[in-house]
Amino acid sequence: MLIQGRLLIDPSRAPAPGWVRVEGGRIAEMGEGALPASARPDAGGPNHIVSPAFIDAHLHIPQFGAEGCDGLPLLEWLDRVVFPAEAWFGAGAAREVTRRALRSLAREGTLGFAGYLSSHAEAAREAMTIIERSGLRAIVGRVQMDRDAPASLVAEDRARAALSPVPTPWLAPSGERGSRVSPSLNPRFAIACSEELLAECGWRAAERPDLFVQTHLAEAVAELARVRELFPGAPHYTGVSERVGLLGQRTLLAHGVHLPGPEWTLLAERRSVVVHCPTANTFLGSGHFDLTTARERGVRVALGSDVAGGPDHAMPRVARAMIEVAKSRSFAATDPSGVFIPSPADAWRMMTHDNARALGWDDAGELRVGAAADLLVLRVPDDWHDEHLVGRMLYRWSSDLIEARVLAGVRLDPTTI
Repeated sequence: MLIQGRLLIDPSRAPAPGWVRVEGGRIAEMGEGALPASARPDAGGPNHIVSPAFIDAHLHIPQFGAEGCDGLPLLEWLDRVVFPAEAWFGAGAAREVTRRALRSLAREGTLGFAGYLSSHAEAAREAMTIIERSGLRAIVGRVQMDRDAPASLVAEDRARAALSPVPTPWLAPSGERGSRVSPSLNPRFAIACSEELLAECGWRAAERPDLFVQTHLAEAVAELARVRELFPGAPHYTGVSERVGLLGQRTLLAHGVHLPGPEWTLLAERRSVVVHCPTANTFLGSGHFDLTTARERGVRVALGSDVAGGPDHAMPRVARAMIEVAKSRSFAATDPSGVFIPSPADAWRMMTHDNARALGWDDAGELRVGAAADLLVLRVPDDWHDEHLVGRMLYRWSSDLIEARVLAGVRLDPTTI
């Protein structure tokens, strides 16, 4: 497959005219300037933009369709909106909801993600099969939880804890199935997991260091108070995960809105990743993530939509929200110059290259020979081709800008998922 366009190799620089040849699911060759003699492109054209596809570092597959239920704080929103949606997912809707979610992601240019399924093993297996067949790249796991939720959501983990000290694996070990999908451990968050279940997850993480751990951390003030009640012996919220061995460089912790100094230090020491979810934090009124402190403390950061807490599926709009949250923090700062405000280039890099690295995908999120051929071919208005190109694409994003989606080297039609 031969793709022609302006190559967005570095979003901080103007994309240069060139071409990409794809073979075997990877970028086999790249060149600047005109196409090779007598060659015709299979996609793109001289004024198209060729970019790595987007990657979402935090979302919930069962919650697609539950967006927009506004006016509720986090814990009440979980009870009234999320838990019913996940119960429905486990009661027979897994196939329909998963396909709808994947189609929406692909339509918006997201071809890789880290996410959560529901707590139902059979529904999770069914969803995983659909994700594998779609070809999208994913790190995904069955949610684990055994308290503070409806019986239909905690029953399986309660039964598993009674029968075995180790949660039963619901997917073959990484690499055995030859897919682009990897399983993960997904203890929902400390409120929904007993100390026994968290310890079992920590045991499994030690036994399987190849697995990612996905969980939530310090999203809302009421959540922090409840965690203190449930874990009175823990030094702080982050310490709950630390003492059971769940913090490491393959740990993805969503939100991290309310973190004091010692917790930032611990996260930096463990090389764990905090996934910034700006649209969700704003929608649920949880607060504004402190990106400046994260950078100053050396904490790794990724970017996620957190559907359905985040009401938007499009990563460019999530990335734009990251910039807007940083600007809002600067308005209230004593010294606005000390607040880091990402540029559009920073934001574009975050949802491609940086998210790929956070998920351990060293061959993704960039245009280079040998990289995975998960690409977007964009057609933007002629008057966007100036020094503000990336900013224009972020602030005026529409999926209509995507002329072609290339997934593992093959053109993808989202409606076929």
